[in-house]
Amino acid sequence: MMNQVPSYSFCKFDKVKTIKHTLDKFVNEIDGLGLKIVNSNPKISLDNIDSPLDDSEVIGREYSVLTIWDLFNDDNDVFLEFKSRFDSLTIPSLKRCFAYCAIFPKDYKIKKDVLILHWMAQGFLELSKESMVMEDIGNKYFKILLDKSLLQNGKKDEYGNIINYRMHELVHDFVRSISNSKSSVSDNFSHVRSLFVGFDGQTTAQISFEGDGFTKRCMLILKNADFGNILSKFRGLRVLMFYGCNVRELPESIGVLIHLRLLHICETEIKKLPKSVTELYNLQTLRIELCFNLEELPEDLSNLINLRHICINRIAPKNVGRLTCLQTLPIFRVGPDEGYRIRELGALKNLRGEIEIRDLENVEDEEEAKSAKLKDKEIFKLELFWSYRTRSVDNNDKDERVLEGLQPHPNLKSLTIGFYKGKKFPSWVNGLSIYHNLIQIYLINCTECEEVPTLGHLPCLRVLQINGMKKVRSIGSEFYSYSEGSHRKTTTLFPALRILKLQNMYELEEWKDAKELITACQVLVFPCLEELTIDSCDKLRYFPDSLNTCDSLHKLVLEGFEDLSYFPGVRSLIGHLEIRSCSIEELTGGLQFCTSLQYLKIEDCPNLESILDSLLHLINLNHLHITDCPNLEERYAEWFQISQIPNIKINGKYIKGGEDSGDSEDSDDTVYYAVWLHKKEMRHWVEAGLVDFCLHIWVGRSVLLVEAKIKFLINF
Repeated sequence: MMNQVPSYSFCKFDKVKTIKHTLDKFVNEIDGLGLKIVNSNPKISLDNIDSPLDDSEVIGREYSVLTIWDLFNDDNDVFLEFKSRFDSLTIPSLKRCFAYCAIFPKDYKIKKDVLILHWMAQGFLELSKESMVMEDIGNKYFKILLDKSLLQNGKKDEYGNIINYRMHELVHDFVRSISNSKSSVSDNFSHVRSLFVGFDGQTTAQISFEGDGFTKRCMLILKNADFGNILSKFRGLRVLMFYGCNVRELPESIGVLIHLRLLHICETEIKKLPKSVTELYNLQTLRIELCFNLEELPEDLSNLINLRHICINRIAPKNVGRLTCLQTLPIFRVGPDEGYRIRELGALKNLRGEIEIRDLENVEDEEEAKSAKLKDKEIFKLELFWSYRTRSVDNNDKDERVLEGLQPHPNLKSLTIGFYKGKKFPSWVNGLSIYHNLIQIYLINCTECEEVPTLGHLPCLRVLQINGMKKVRSIGSEFYSYSEGSHRKTTTLFPALRILKLQNMYELEEWKDAKELITACQVLVFPCLEELTIDSCDKLRYFPDSLNTCDSLHKLVLEGFEDLSYFPGVRSLIGHLEIRSCSIEELTGGLQFCTSLQYLKIEDCPNLESILDSLLHLINLNHLHITDCPNLEERYAEWFQISQIPNIKINGKYIKGGEDSGDSEDSDDTVYYAVWLHKKEMRHWVEAGLVDFCLHIWVGRSVLLVEAKIKFLINF
């Protein structure tokens, strides 16, 4: 097998100088397609070509490589291998799904879930005898195409699921050469079933489509196009996509598309959908992305009873409980009025995947919370938020009862609880032993909680972030899954945890070691911990001994300490260290012993005098970043004495070197997250002290980048 080379695009013919170069690339890519070179001298070589092409026939050709494919005819091993794989797809609908992938332009990245929605809209996913739903059939087909190397893996999410895919350009050309399906990006539309109409810059003048053949088109993609009355020409459409910042409204004529199954709107300036959308009774998927001016959905959207997927991240329709086929609903905001109560979710028996439920203060009690029936829904990512606005804590037992009623499905993988005002967590949170698949837990601004939940026994937990538990004074036995009189034999606690973050726990005074609390003969804690962040835990003076023997710990971030007499972790094995906002005069924690350290960042430590002596011992240090440390900055000349550090950055500017550290989070010395807010909501985030989560803020049509700490003023 030959080594795989970076993907080569036939569409970029300005880089093609000779046919031999093209063929060399082709041969080198065979390994990436799962093909084997049987002969030491494969048929595809310059010696077998009688100069059928010259440079002029290749350079500048953007969408057709049929002349090149003529070289790879049916006698060619590679073509026959592709054809053999295609013929092995014995299910006719699977062949149609595969051929459909080639209607997208080369290098077009598409999400796996979106592709399956396209297949479903085109009617390719026939219901099986096994009673599988169409989406599951689509996932089955997708896996078959991956296994046969007809599609290639793209990006994966944190759970290992494939997010997007790519079709190799050679496979794309093969499919186009044998497929009867046609698409067009040209001016000749008379023969095509899928049409892309795209314009750069300003909105186009109205497009004229004459003839009666357009009613048979199955897919139409419009970019920055002035629709006029053209949609009435496409009455047979099953897939319609609008995108472009110059699209400000959708035409009422969209209601004539009675066969439409998928409506995808992206990056537009629309504020609302036309009422005629509620007449698309066959619609299966409504997908609206990056349309930040969208304010409302039509009230009668709940009449579209065939809707299976609503992919809108900011708002949900009224009376969503009527959409009994619904599987996807990214967000639901609980309201006090009918049509927005949490019981609307109870009727959605097929709901699965991810959901964020907000404004839970509008849920009255445990019984109403149970009416959502979350325990019966296969939701793997659940986010539960109360309002971030100031609320009375006199009734915090109400939050406890509501959260008790929101117990999720046992297959849960990610759990987020935010702005919860209860003093303790309910039984299902402290009894998470049934959640064997739980990978991530985020507890954000649960300000009234007095103790952390029991989490040490979770076998798959990889990420744990506790932020804003301001009343927790001690982390003890409850954290590790131990109680007095327990006779458990558990010796490994937090067996899979990779990332642990404790932030803004202002009253935390002690963090007990598990070995002090558990009488088992051998206790192993945090055996896989790689990253530890302790931020603004002002009263914490000591770390548990189990951290000091954690030889897997590579990245350590310490912020807001008055004393750093020692660091947690095995100092000689730490490779990444960040020290922020500490009122220390010197680093007495043994920095000189961090001999494996490759990245060191010190920020906002105004009293720190010198670290030069320690740095001389750090022979592996590649990146040193100093920000807002005036005493260190005054010693400017000293930095040039440290010859072994190739890259030194002071206040955002490199004075030596300048290579990328490889840490994407530090590319601009500021970590940014995306939180899209209306202008009227922004003040509430600032007043609530939530700038840790409000760093990238959308206000109308402008974007403000706000630093992580409150060092700014906002004028409204």
